[in-house]
Amino acid sequence: MMEVPEGWKVKTINDIAKVSSGGTPSRERPEFWNGDIPWVRTTEVQNCKIYHHNIQEFISEEGLKNSSAKIFPKNTLLLAMIGQGKTRGQVALLMHEAATNQNCSAIILNSNHCSVFYFNHLLSQYQNIRNYSNSAGQSNLSGSLIKTFKVPVPPAPEQQKIAEILSTWDRAIEATESLIQNSQAQKKALMQQLLTGKKRLKGFSEEWEEIEFGKLGETYSGLSGKTKKDFGKGRSYIPYKTVFKYPCVNFSFLDKVNIEKDEKQNIAQHGDIIFTTSSETPEEVGMSSVVVEPLESLYLNSFCFGFRPENLSQLTPLFAAQYFRSPYMRRLISSLAQGSTRYNLSKKGLMKLKLTLPSLKEQTAIAEILSTADRETELLTQKLGTLKQEKSALMQQLLTGKRRVKIDDKAVAA
Repeated sequence: MMEVPEGWKVKTINDIAKVSSGGTPSRERPEFWNGDIPWVRTTEVQNCKIYHHNIQEFISEEGLKNSSAKIFPKNTLLLAMIGQGKTRGQVALLMHEAATNQNCSAIILNSNHCSVFYFNHLLSQYQNIRNYSNSAGQSNLSGSLIKTFKVPVPPAPEQQKIAEILSTWDRAIEATESLIQNSQAQKKALMQQLLTGKKRLKGFSEEWEEIEFGKLGETYSGLSGKTKKDFGKGRSYIPYKTVFKYPCVNFSFLDKVNIEKDEKQNIAQHGDIIFTTSSETPEEVGMSSVVVEPLESLYLNSFCFGFRPENLSQLTPLFAAQYFRSPYMRRLISSLAQGSTRYNLSKKGLMKLKLTLPSLKEQTAIAEILSTADRETELLTQKLGTLKQEKSALMQQLLTGKRRVKIDDKAVAA
């Protein structure tokens, strides 16, 4: 039984709201699409507020009339009923009217209940919601099941006050997310200019040298002959996810593997460029990460390969980290993807790519500018994480009534 403080009640969602679902117009009827009515997909319900600019698809009036789709008002809560990975159980708050597909449950609160309060409540119950299943024992939710969810019901003024407090954190979070997006966009524009030579730094005018990538060094393979029992202890190795996620190998995200005393395995070194060999999409094939710091006995996972430059004065590690992640190089590398359902990188094609490189001094100067931009984004990301943690801690207090709020300058006693 849900425990609530004095003055609060416990009700079901069905007691305080109307629960409905949407629909999808036929994809075979083009006239049902590309209209003026925003249409929310399940994948857009990501524990967030949904604004008009977040919507990817729109349906027409004809599509609305010839399907089970409905237009839901502003402040409707959407709950994802199905979806792979972490989608099921995620919630969104509509910031304007929109239609949605049949895989989202639309919760339209009665007029005396605050949508922001219940949006945050459902956010806080994400894992609990995912633990529910329908009568068939499947992992999907259903509208009838959602109606039975128990929720706390504070007095309306208290709901509103709690919502106002949490919205202060939301505004700070959204502002920081916007700053991160701007910082990333500015960095991308800088990369387009500086890493292609379209914009030169002051004091540099030498011609850039064109060279075939494979002539700068040689490749080597990752771990071989390992079984599941070898992992979890021993020496450090670079996992696939670390290569995929970080332009420079992040030593905070290494894993362990057992290496026998006389075992022969390739060791990654300072300056090596690590590439992922495959991915589910061509755009994500051949992601790179550079070893920019020395570490003794550092190994490489078996789903990546390494490239070792013969001379770091031709291709410096920090420049390489930026260069191979630039939009221009990512397009070139993605074009080498081979496959239909799973895409693999053509190592031979990668080695034949023509690189256009500046002098060592210019590489260093460019890398420093781009690294400064990365540090700015990193600081903003850390700030964002702190804000989210603070809001989460506050939610645990306010949404359960453990901490009461002031209404009209009068404290509500716990």
